[in-house]
Amino acid sequence: MSARVEELGVRITQMQHLLTSTNKSNARHVEYLSNFVRHDMKNAIQGLDGIIYNAANQKKIDQDTLVQLDTAVSLLRSSVDGFSRLIPSSTKQDTTLPEVLNAVEMLSRYDMQHNRIEARFDYDRDSKETIECSFQLLVQVLHNFIINACNACQSQDRKSLLVCGVNEKGYCRICVYDNGISISPDVKERIFEYGYSTTGGTGIGLFHARSVVEELGGTISVQPSDMKEYTKFFEIVFPSNKHKQLT
Repeated sequence: MSARVEELGVRITQMQHLLTSTNKSNARHVEYLSNFVRHDMKNAIQGLDGIIYNAANQKKIDQDTLVQLDTAVSLLRSSVDGFSRLIPSSTKQDTTLPEVLNAVEMLSRYDMQHNRIEARFDYDRDSKETIECSFQLLVQVLHNFIINACNACQSQDRKSLLVCGVNEKGYCRICVYDNGISISPDVKERIFEYGYSTTGGTGIGLFHARSVVEELGGTISVQPSDMKEYTKFFEIVFPSNKHKQLT
């Protein structure tokens, strides 16, 4: 009986940790949505304002001005569409790799520019292969990797980051490389534990990422880089079809 009570106590604690990490992850996601609005939408609107102001001063709208207006409106429309996809309100349980990585790229754009990080996203942008999982959860997992990578690169003169992904033969593999500080063996063993952090953070983001990936039937790890431009990479591998299992 006591063993059963102890087991239930451990499970309750784990669920409490998971709930806390999910709430923290959602709060962080909303914070970056705010950055997206301030950055992308504000820039699009300012561009539109500038064109209208110049046209008003010149008291004419020529063909060049119309082209500029059309471009500015297109940028604003693109920002609004991007924002609507990033809002955590969809119950859609399938997505594609381009949808996910494009969203992560948009969500991270402000941080990349603000911290002067050279970022490259490498994946098949025309892929139509379906991933059977929550779009929002996968975006949050990958965005957590990028936030950590940005923090790890701060001491570098040239900050570099690579996100690459492939979805084929029923499996999805996504890696986030950076050229920041390396991960020592003792840190590697604990980095996905609840509350563990080497940067003074909450130690919740990577715990939440592990929980999500394991729920997908996949694996998550951090490894020394296999490319000389980078020091390490985070990797997730999971079945893109819920009925498959990792072998």
